[in-house]
Amino acid sequence: MAVLRFLRALAILAAGVLPGACGGEAPRPRPAPAGIPKRVVSLAPSHTELLFALGAGDSVVGVTRFCDRPPEAKTRTAVGDSRSLSLETLAALEPDLVVINAEGVAAALGPMAARVRVLSVSTDTLPQLLDAVGILGEALGRTDRARTLRASMEGALADARRRHAARPPTRVLVVVQREPYVVAGKGSYVDALLEAVGCTNAAASLPDPWPTISAEALLQQAPDVVVDASLGPSGRTVAEGEVRGWWAGRFPLLPAARDGRVRALADEAALRPGPGVEAALRALEEAVR
Repeated sequence: MAVLRFLRALAILAAGVLPGACGGEAPRPRPAPAGIPKRVVSLAPSHTELLFALGAGDSVVGVTRFCDRPPEAKTRTAVGDSRSLSLETLAALEPDLVVINAEGVAAALGPMAARVRVLSVSTDTLPQLLDAVGILGEALGRTDRARTLRASMEGALADARRRHAARPPTRVLVVVQREPYVVAGKGSYVDALLEAVGCTNAAASLPDPWPTISAEALLQQAPDVVVDASLGPSGRTVAEGEVRGWWAGRFPLLPAARDGRVRALADEAALRPGPGVEAALRALEEAVR
């Protein structure tokens, strides 16, 4: 359930559901004029990956326990997670910038929010992710690197769209948890990646980016392909035949299960917004081949 835990953490950060957090949608932020930060704490895995990709990894002194990419991120001090931040640990790091995924999370910083620069940058959708590259690049004095990185990410998307321009319509359902079933819905990062590889998101009619649905509702989506990402890292060692057997046993009338078109997604990079867009696209391409 590693994928689901990460997605839940991302959703909590995005919603600002933390003790003392406030609700409401914040306007898209821009970095306030300030010196280039030397000690940065990142409170979202996507931001951590972007900071390292921008060449600012040496400035990152603190991360959450979910920040495991790149491998160097795991050597930084963990300040907790989205449900429980250790303000004492965070303060001891003496950051001059804290990067968050939602304005509401700033309230959880307590008195620290008045003493340290806090930058809120959303990365929940593909457009937000691409904008975040420039926002973080400007904040860290890496504008040239940011332009190069964004161009690379947009190039990978354009290449994928060209490769799959003539692809026959394929309805794909990406499942990140079984029983209850949590799927990638309309507006999610995965929804945008599916479009880029020439597929239709079978759950695009559902109102939420990551809805929980019943078995009956899952059947109603009638996907041609099911991508099972519920196994997390263990998906690398589970035989695909076993995954297909599980779905065929529970959903014999589901087109994907009936036709043997169920795939295990071993690489969770496809579910995590970050700089590795090309790897994410390749992972999805392999899964829906």
